[in-house]
Amino acid sequence: MFIKYLRLFLASVALLWAISAGAVAVPGLYSAELNVAQAGVQPLPEQVEAGLERVLVKLAGVNDVASLPTYGEIMGQAQALLREYRYLGGAGGSSRLSLGYDQSQLDALLQAANIRGPGQQRPVLLLWLVHKQAGAGEDYIPADHAALQALLAQAQRRGLPLQQPLLDLQDLQQLAPQALWQLAQDPVLQASRRYQPEAVLAGRVWVEGGLWFSEFEFMGMQQRWQRFTPAGELAEQMTEVIDQVADQMLGRPRAAPVDYRPAGLVLQVEGVATQVDYLALVERLRQAEGVTAVFPERLSQGHLQLRVQLQTSVEQLRETLRLDHRFVPLGDSAAGQAVETGLLQYRWQN
Repeated sequence: MFIKYLRLFLASVALLWAISAGAVAVPGLYSAELNVAQAGVQPLPEQVEAGLERVLVKLAGVNDVASLPTYGEIMGQAQALLREYRYLGGAGGSSRLSLGYDQSQLDALLQAANIRGPGQQRPVLLLWLVHKQAGAGEDYIPADHAALQALLAQAQRRGLPLQQPLLDLQDLQQLAPQALWQLAQDPVLQASRRYQPEAVLAGRVWVEGGLWFSEFEFMGMQQRWQRFTPAGELAEQMTEVIDQVADQMLGRPRAAPVDYRPAGLVLQVEGVATQVDYLALVERLRQAEGVTAVFPERLSQGHLQLRVQLQTSVEQLRETLRLDHRFVPLGDSAAGQAVETGLLQYRWQN
């Protein structure tokens, strides 16, 4: 088990550098797509206005753009703001009309109306979603599920960056579908740490008596959990959830990112040079009396940082490690100041 854990940890170290935290640039804010019955003809005025309304929803960060000041004035310039259009092939022979609008003119109009949207750099929402079918257990939702497709579509409509987890072995070990079905907050946050999003949405959907039901837990930039229990048809439920989340994430100034690190004592160890060192060290800590959990945070050039959760005192852990000759105290650990600093530092001698 420890070998598997080490391999996952070492592999994820490189991945963590590739996954950037915080905001990302959202493409397509100045364009919109519409379903159309006929392709290849000049867009109708009502289609151009419908596309512009969708663009305003993304730019302003609010759903009710009709209540914005100068909304009527901006919509009256829809034809002049249109810069390009093209038709896209759809499933089953259907067509979609893509409409692109002038970025500089729209920005000037919104600025003149004192409409301050969230901008092109926007906070990322990480989505965990599980479903349960009749006669089957809980499982992560497939990519073609109607609930997931509705969530993705509404997030795109609102200009909200939506990230899905890799659902690799590391994700499945940290957050099994059964734990997600319970909407267990601590496992969700622990599994989310590797992605470092600014907000997390965890949900479950199921059918009962021929009706769709769903529940969601959302931790936004205010760092508190909220529960959503939407009503209506499945697509309506998903739209309602994304709208509530987007209103909070895009309709107000950005706050500090959520801290996904678990609470606990920080343990820094030098001299962890091999897999044997790592396995022996982690196993020793997990077997120590009073240690309830050990979370690896960083491993670089022989320096390992972990976060250790205790149901005993820091002094008791320090005394336990003192009796193990492989842990050579450094810094505050040697001076007995770990209680005040919340940090233990050692050199590993295996």
